[in-house]
Amino acid sequence: MFAIVVITLFIAFLAMVYKYILEPAFISPLAKIPSASFWSSISSQWISRKREAKQEIRTIYALHQKHGSVVRLGPNEISVNSPDALRTIYHGGYEKHSWYSGMFVNYGIRNLFTSLDRHSHTAQKRWIANLYSKSYLYNSPDLRKITNDLIQRKFLPIIDLAAHNSHPIDMFDLVQALNMDLTTAYLFGSGNGSTFLQDVSYRRHWFAQYAVFFSQSPQVRADCEIEQWCMRMCEAAELTMGSEKPPTGTQPVVYSKMFRCLQMKGADPRQISRRVASEMLDHTIAGYETSAITLTYLMYHMSQRPSLQKQLREELLTLDPPVRYRPAMSGDDEDALPALRVVDALPLLDALLQETLRLHSAAPAPQPRVTPEAPGGTSIEGYANIPGGVRVSSNAYTMHRIEEIFPRPEVWLPKRWLNADQKSLEQMRKCFFAFSAGPRMCLGSNFAIQGMKLAIAAIYTNYVTSIAEDSNMEQADSFAARPIGNKLVLRFQTV
Repeated sequence: MFAIVVITLFIAFLAMVYKYILEPAFISPLAKIPSASFWSSISSQWISRKREAKQEIRTIYALHQKHGSVVRLGPNEISVNSPDALRTIYHGGYEKHSWYSGMFVNYGIRNLFTSLDRHSHTAQKRWIANLYSKSYLYNSPDLRKITNDLIQRKFLPIIDLAAHNSHPIDMFDLVQALNMDLTTAYLFGSGNGSTFLQDVSYRRHWFAQYAVFFSQSPQVRADCEIEQWCMRMCEAAELTMGSEKPPTGTQPVVYSKMFRCLQMKGADPRQISRRVASEMLDHTIAGYETSAITLTYLMYHMSQRPSLQKQLREELLTLDPPVRYRPAMSGDDEDALPALRVVDALPLLDALLQETLRLHSAAPAPQPRVTPEAPGGTSIEGYANIPGGVRVSSNAYTMHRIEEIFPRPEVWLPKRWLNADQKSLEQMRKCFFAFSAGPRMCLGSNFAIQGMKLAIAAIYTNYVTSIAEDSNMEQADSFAARPIGNKLVLRFQTV
């Protein structure tokens, strides 16, 4: 009897050795892929420790530098870094990994960003995608009113006062406020959105609360101050929804469309408000934070290059009208800013923004997907028979540093976008991953770009910037990669 027990245990031990060591390390189709280490082929602990230590992004970059376009990070996880891989994985519609649900669910309800199934995502995306299209934004009377009000009456007066008083400004703080007010005004209506540009005390309190919010799981942060704050804006938007002329401000453009679509689809009335709120909070956070990071790094580089500021100003002054600060602008003057489509077409302005998004992607971390179940598996970068259910990702930090496509990748070179031949430009665009790629790419990318270009135009039409304090401008190794120092203090001089 004892011998039978020993033999049974020995067989069980061999089975475990085969399942957890021999099969993943030597027999699995993933065994052919270069591994971060031997241990990473049999355990996820290696990459998990890198993530916990905030070293994931640069570690993966170093691995691709050493091993090439495909690297194995764990028994069931690979990282890929090539334009062909982007096309296969992201344009090919691989489903999102469950990691998103553990991070970005609001009010206990999934939104477009956390939806794992591409079919349900596509159906809901159709409801509001047109509101973020270039053509809609170019012609939106609500957005025009919002930008005129924010730029001329709220943003530029703060900078102009600081310039005249020789008082430096923490621009990371200020552009976070600008982008929050811009985003919430478009979502909820300008009379219902945030007032961060004016309410300095509350915005800094909110930013502190958000730092805690983002570090918590959806279960822990449920019904916290951030969720309550967003719900109040939703409730205010619902009250003004449908008014031909809201009592104050503009229409709740995105909120009203999402709300009505859910009603038309027969959604449970008790759940509509929370479903819309989950979506709105996701748009709010994404819209304010990533744009603020990008603007901060663009100003950081521009403030070290007075001659480039001069070149940009010359381009900006070709706008009709230019984005001149007009302190005496009347309340009804909606022609103080040029058309968005004209601002969007400026080549140097576009190159500055593209290069900043390349070198300082605000969301540089891996964007995990899952390989599909298919007979014979799938092929990625020449590696065949990859089974379904494998976690696979690319990331903007590594993709934007492929030296064959972006020579001198660690250098901020806007001219690479201006001087490239057509073939090189197409290659750079194929590798551009600042907003992800494919059908699941950032829904608000056009909105973000238009807002950032207008802010840049407003600043450099009117002022020369220089650095007062730039301690620790290295980007954090995180999903939203802020400057580690969390500020950029600039001086302004009126032109």
